[in-house]
Amino acid sequence: MPDKKSENSQSSLTQRLHHVYAQIPDGERKVADVVLKSPGDLALCTASELADLTGVSNATVSRLFRRLGYLNYDEARYAARQLRAQGSPLYLFSRPEVPRSRADFLSKLVQQEIGTVEASLATLNPMVVREVAEYLAKASRIRFAGFRNSRFLADYATATLCQFRRDVERMNHPGQTLAEGVAGLAAGDAVVIIGLRRRPAYFKDFVKACAATGASVVLIADNSIREAPAYATCNISCNVDTPLLVDSYLGAMAIVRALMLATIDELGNAGRNYLFGIETLHEDLVELE
Repeated sequence: MPDKKSENSQSSLTQRLHHVYAQIPDGERKVADVVLKSPGDLALCTASELADLTGVSNATVSRLFRRLGYLNYDEARYAARQLRAQGSPLYLFSRPEVPRSRADFLSKLVQQEIGTVEASLATLNPMVVREVAEYLAKASRIRFAGFRNSRFLADYATATLCQFRRDVERMNHPGQTLAEGVAGLAAGDAVVIIGLRRRPAYFKDFVKACAATGASVVLIADNSIREAPAYATCNISCNVDTPLLVDSYLGAMAIVRALMLATIDELGNAGRNYLFGIETLHEDLVELE
């Protein structure tokens, strides 16, 4: 996996923010929240504009970015421009009122769901997808983890990939404590953690504990996450926000599906041969229709 501290990492700027987020004063945290919500916009925003947007002073903005290790705001802005150039810009969504009629509601819902998928896939860097696919194809063991509404995505990823290679399991399965799952990880393993809002309170500590085992950690989360990305080897962002009462997970599902398809492609003949063996057993056991 790539070095967590690599300056070429797509998430190096945001990871610096996550590292200091718990310790910074409220004024600087307001700036951090705006940048973390839409990091690509930093490339287009002056220090004064960012200060006005967050309701803090220019000095507060400067202190935050010096705290992150930059000489000044302009150096951070240049870094953001480099990160923006590596992938697609983040989309910005308006929040229209929910239509009253059923036909209008369904029409608007289709547009919103398509937008969620497009927004999520637009932020994916093809090079990152290929890197993750290589990690998942070559890892000694793979574990998927997800809590609350993220759980079904971890289940889907596990059920998909276990058809193409050995040693693919859900990590936090029923009857298992978190500690028991983490203790089973080691260097050479890969753990994919899906963390969509609202995450359990222990989520950051869970990610940190997984990383401490030496296993490679791929974290898939929406842009509300804080601190936990600092401990991941690779961070992938998805969009879940909609004008409606509950979040949409279609964007997250599209990202997980893209990663699984890329991994299956990376496994090549070995994956197809493994699937052939499973299908033969299905026939022998008369398990499926």
